[in-house]
Amino acid sequence: MTRTPALTRGPLVLAVVLAGTLALPAVGHAATAFGSRLNHDPANSGECMSFPTPCTIASFIHPTDPSGDPSSAGAPVGGVITKFRIRGFGQGGSAATVTFRLANVSRPDPANDDAAVASLVADGPTVTIPASTASETPILEFPARVLVSPGNHLALEGTNIWATYNTSGDQFSYVFNPPLVAGQGPRGSVSATGELLVQAVIEPDADGDGFGDETQDGCPTQSQNQGACDTSGPGISKIAIGARRVSYRLSENASMTFRVQRLRGGRYRSLRGRFKDAGEAGANRRALPRRFRRSRLSPGRYRMLVTGTDQFGNTAQKKKRFRVR
Repeated sequence: MTRTPALTRGPLVLAVVLAGTLALPAVGHAATAFGSRLNHDPANSGECMSFPTPCTIASFIHPTDPSGDPSSAGAPVGGVITKFRIRGFGQGGSAATVTFRLANVSRPDPANDDAAVASLVADGPTVTIPASTASETPILEFPARVLVSPGNHLALEGTNIWATYNTSGDQFSYVFNPPLVAGQGPRGSVSATGELLVQAVIEPDADGDGFGDETQDGCPTQSQNQGACDTSGPGISKIAIGARRVSYRLSENASMTFRVQRLRGGRYRSLRGRFKDAGEAGANRRALPRRFRRSRLSPGRYRMLVTGTDQFGNTAQKKKRFRVR
């Protein structure tokens, strides 16, 4: 086994090397880390080296804190994986190209640790794991944006990657060759192996837009915004009240409400009732209900209150005066 020096950038993703110990989310942080504790160097690895094509290594069991008790629960919560970490290196003095994946994994026979079935549920980034001469294999961190459901398991696809810890015959992960493919049904493993040295961080996704709420989404309450929240409300302009219709322009789609008020005793007082419209960005026209048409109103001074509410719940209001003779 030969290692080359110097950690390098991968072609698609820049890795962050975590020195010595693993940096976990701060106390009280809503993000959730799961998978390997990454507290071992790879050992007796290289499961895919003998195959002519890449293979998939899918985890099933990971030791958990604080005592190392094994767990096959997979992802504890759903959300978005915003980063993943690998403790591994390219074997044979060459960098390894690997793809991060998620799989559903189960053992059809709970009494048989040698075999499992799995299906691919999500593809993640393809990254480069460099060869290294470091005495201790570094932990590499990569950004991601992968939807995850409770119970999903971590997986890697590649060839010359050393990223498992095999000791005492542990059967914690399973090898699939050819690789697992999206859209295919569950398939049996070809062999069992040790702990897959991969960990992922899940962030919540309250608005369901596929972006992690803590580091990727600047507005977790608005599914169309990943930047700052839109609090301005729709722009309403060019209101014109005809004999039978009201026309107006909007800066964005909005739910519209119209009230008609009459000037009496120096104050505008609302007439009974209101009407609505599903406004769209741009020019809009809405037929006036019969009771609010000019031919039905008594002579006097009036105004129309036009209120728009956008998809984020922001409101804006404009007033348009008119006279009935």
